[in-house]
Order: sequence, then structure tokens, then C-alpha cells
Amino acid sequence: MGKSLHGERILITREETKAAEMAEKVTNVGGIPVIVPMIEINFIKTLENNTILEQLSDFGWVFITSANGVHGFFQLLRKQHIELPKALKIGIVGKKTEEVLHSYGHTASFVPATFDASTMAEEFLSFYKLDKPVLLIRGNLSRPTLPEKLREEQIPYEILEVYETTYCKESKQKLDQVLSSVEYITFTSPSTVEAFVLLAEYIPDTATYICIGKTTEEKAKELGIPNLYTSSPYTTDAMVTLIEKISNERKINHE
Repeated sequence: MGKSLHGERILITREETKAAEMAEKVTNVGGIPVIVPMIEINFIKTLENNTILEQLSDFGWVFITSANGVHGFFQLLRKQHIELPKALKIGIVGKKTEEVLHSYGHTASFVPATFDASTMAEEFLSFYKLDKPVLLIRGNLSRPTLPEKLREEQIPYEILEVYETTYCKESKQKLDQVLSSVEYITFTSPSTVEAFVLLAEYIPDTATYICIGKTTEEKAKELGIPNLYTSSPYTTDAMVTLIEKISNERKINHE
């Protein structure tokens, strides 16, 4: 099978620990990955207030909207030698998040059809009645969508931040050096968009921007990113497939 991309350069802005996996996918279809991480993820190792983890049985559901949330939550539980109560059900967003959850020996009781927090809230509330509060597992820069929706529905919840997202300011020089030479720029979270806009010397209008999902797309539109496309489903595989599709259509149109 021929490779769809012929040396086209794809900027990968996701955190360094996950960039290699996406870079391999780009290489496999003939593209040239250019890795310049915009964000860094650090898991919280200890909590100032451990009350929530000690009172998990007070919650009916725990909602986790990212793979980082799963890692951070279960790493904290292991360090504190705390078992997840059997009655506590887990709702998650996204295929990758579900895979990571399985790696910790747990299965989700609820997964929304579409991989975004807004759909999660709407679908969940149409299927389930809650008699206990919800625990939201998040990062410091997570979107307010889910807590806002629960607040609207007057559903009690607590938030537990298990990881911190910071911008990679040391990437600025390399980013500015490669901006003019990339055909595609990929965003795998709203945070990568925010960091890119903050760090980039300018926003190239000649590049094509690929977002992983609706929430990331909304942030990119809000910050004035041009030439936007969004993958469906919301996975890095789908992002690379979308780049192939756009590239092939452009080649046909130019023949």
C-alpha cells in the first residue's frame, strides 16, 4: 500500500511523553513529524487534603475525561493504599481513556457516544438518576463544561485535581524556527492551542490546523486559528487519517 503523505511536514504539539506515538503514525503514512511540545503534564504526587480519597464511598460516580486523569487518579490511590469502592461507578470520555482505565483493572459503567464532556453530561443525565454526589477527576486547566452542567442540574459534585498542565516556554525558539516549514499543525487539547498562541511568533495562515475534537476546535476558533479541520472520532489515528484525506484531495485538485 502506498504512502499517502509525500514528505509533508506535520507539527505535533502534544506533550513530549505522548508525541512519539503520534509521530510514528505520521511516519507510517509518509509524513515528516516535527515534534515541538507545547505543554507538559505533571501528576500530583501528594494531596494537601486527603479527605476526598478517604471518603470515596460517599460518591456514586467518578467522572474522568482524559487518560491523564486516569493515570493521576489511580497513581494517587496506589500511593495512599486506597481501594476503589466496588459500588463506585466510573464514567469516562474517549477510547484512549477507556484503554488506560482497563490497564488499571477497571471498566467504565458509562461512556458517551461522542468523546467530549458536553455530550457526556447530556447523555449521562438522560439515562441516570443520582442519589449521591459525583467526583470529577481533572487537571488544573480542564474545561469548566462538566461542572457547569452539573451545577445547572443541581447535582452535587466535588473536584479532585490529579495533574497539572504547564506551558513549555522553552519550546518557543524551536517553534518559531519551524513554523514556516510545516504544512499541518495538530492540536490534541485546548491547552495545546492556548500554549501555541502564547508561544508562537505568529500564526501561519498557510498551514492547515487539525483539532482532535469539538472542545479543542472551539478553543482554536476562539483564539483565531484559521484553516481549521476536526477529526472524527476524536483520536490521533483519526487526525492522521484526516490529514491524509485533505492531502490526497488537494493533490487530485492540482492534477
